[in-house]
Amino acid sequence: MPRLMIALALALALALALAMPVAVSGQETFHGLELRARCIDNAPCHFLGEDIRVELELRNAGSEDVQVPAEFYRRRGPSVKLVDRHSGKETSLAINPPDARLLKSPQTLRPGQSFRFPWRILPTEISHFALRPIDVSAVFSVNLTPGVRGGQARIVSSELRITDPAGSASR
Repeated sequence: MPRLMIALALALALALALAMPVAVSGQETFHGLELRARCIDNAPCHFLGEDIRVELELRNAGSEDVQVPAEFYRRRGPSVKLVDRHSGKETSLAINPPDARLLKSPQTLRPGQSFRFPWRILPTEISHFALRPIDVSAVFSVNLTPGVRGGQARIVSSELRITDPAGSASR
């Protein structure tokens, strides 16, 4: 059954590749799906030495129903890359291990529908990595073709900027 799901995902990815929209304002879409990210506790996202709580929303911005393994995405979480905007240094954060059984229960997103799931960036993931004052881009990505990697993978992403509220602090 997992091979069938992967084969179906590959066939869908190939069939839809020609209809892939371009990236717009910090978020990318694929077959009408787009990923949005926002800080839950404050906007803009300020680093206060505590968890950065983020809400991710996978939205069907297209005109047709789309099947997505929502629970798989909720439990596994997004891929997260942090980029220190001072130095250009990058790091990828750890993700939860995938549970392929969750791919068997897709959820239908009708046009305009979405599902949301929370995520956290721990304060140590930022403070041990970034220069002060904190000015970090957090790029959240979701692979819409689980199990497929590289150029064949269809990925949507969204970016948040995380900064020190005062704009200055010692390292």
